[in-house]
Amino acid sequence: MAQKNLSRIITESKINQPPKISSAVLFPQSFTLAFFHFTIPEADANLRLDKFLAKELPQYSRSFLTKCHLHINGKEVKQSQKVHLGDLIEIKVPALKSLEIEAENIPLSILHEDSEILVVNKPAGMVTHPTDFGGNVTGTLVNALLYHCKDLDLPGEKFRPGLVHRLDKDTSGVMVVAKTEAAKASLTKQFSNREVEKIYLALIIGNLKTEKGRIEAPIGRDLADRKRRVVSREADAREAITEFEIEEKFHDATLVKVKLLTGRTHQIRVHFTSIGYPVVGDKTYGFHKTNLALLPPRMFLHAYKLGFTHPKTGEKVSFSAPLPGELSEYLLELRNGK
Repeated sequence: MAQKNLSRIITESKINQPPKISSAVLFPQSFTLAFFHFTIPEADANLRLDKFLAKELPQYSRSFLTKCHLHINGKEVKQSQKVHLGDLIEIKVPALKSLEIEAENIPLSILHEDSEILVVNKPAGMVTHPTDFGGNVTGTLVNALLYHCKDLDLPGEKFRPGLVHRLDKDTSGVMVVAKTEAAKASLTKQFSNREVEKIYLALIIGNLKTEKGRIEAPIGRDLADRKRRVVSREADAREAITEFEIEEKFHDATLVKVKLLTGRTHQIRVHFTSIGYPVVGDKTYGFHKTNLALLPPRMFLHAYKLGFTHPKTGEKVSFSAPLPGELSEYLLELRNGK
């Protein structure tokens, strides 16, 4: 069966799932606060409020949430309060417009640097940028960039200076950063026009039946879990296209070279899960059942290559980063039959 048809089948099975009872709404940055509201489902009844919020709002630390206004059914409460089935939870988060993002002496693996751009090899485990309302304000790629690039101070770029794309926290690999306004405009346009070559290496569970293929399936938010994405036919789903080619086969696993023609959140992870081949080590989308005797120490997804037109010279440039040691060692163990 063709990959595209498989995606269509998965779509039909998922879009009829009932939505999760709890929901959240984030107000735009122009407002003075972020506002979240949840209705407690049966599965979360009798939890302490702080434990419920830690599960639903992982971008905020518990200490930060103590600064927020917490209400249950209209009454202000403490984090130690227990929640009950049907309770209406409201959280008002002060907008941190005065928050300063500090430069931090975090080592960077620099692949290229000139007056216009910086190309880095982001390690797995590093968040790309702080969030606008106080989440992940230290230890991010932006904190490291501010230390390395003393002149990285683009107008209106407080939380994402120079960033024109991002990688998930657990994905490693090549990223380009703009150092000037002209470079930012040029790279942003190239990403928007799908002129950037984005190549990944991923190890997926199972053995693909075709040497190469193309997955065309729109991606939207999972109605049952707002942190996840799914192949969807909902109105907010966006076009997503992924091409792949087999690099190497193992027992119950396949190493694939993946080309993204669009750039949706979690696109590779969602697309391969939708056709029954989740990324090895993916705790969010991966299946728990596998015949692999050993799993890697992290999700096996790496942004291997990035190609674009240089913003100043107009030349086509391309940068690549080899697989990190822990992933290369894992492949060696698979080849040795472990």
